[in-house]
Amino acid sequence: MLRKMVSLGFDLATLPARMTFKGARAVVAMPGDVEHFMREIRTVSDEVAREVQLVLDAVDAEMRQKSAHLDTRQKQQAAAIALGAAEQHLSMAAINVLRALWLTMDANRELGRDENAVVIEQDR
Repeated sequence: MLRKMVSLGFDLATLPARMTFKGARAVVAMPGDVEHFMREIRTVSDEVAREVQLVLDAVDAEMRQKSAHLDTRQKQQAAAIALGAAEQHLSMAAINVLRALWLTMDANRELGRDENAVVIEQDR
């Protein structure tokens, strides 16, 4: 079941990339370049699929072991707690991404100097 959910989520998450790839493929003029690019994409895709499979297998084994003694009601309660924690973590991750983006953009702004501002200089 976990694999089906992840598979569907992965399909939806990769849809924009797949559409972009199809558009980029149409732009590439030389057939050799497309074939090389396709081999690279397949190699990376296979590596990612293996890593995802390892993570899914590890989670599956861990949860089977940890939840073997729980009944259905307890599993539902644990699932609700886990979803709540995940929501909090994702919310904070989104906020941290926005903070990082703001700081990056702010760091790249050119510092202007107000001609009417008072400048306090310190001699050492």
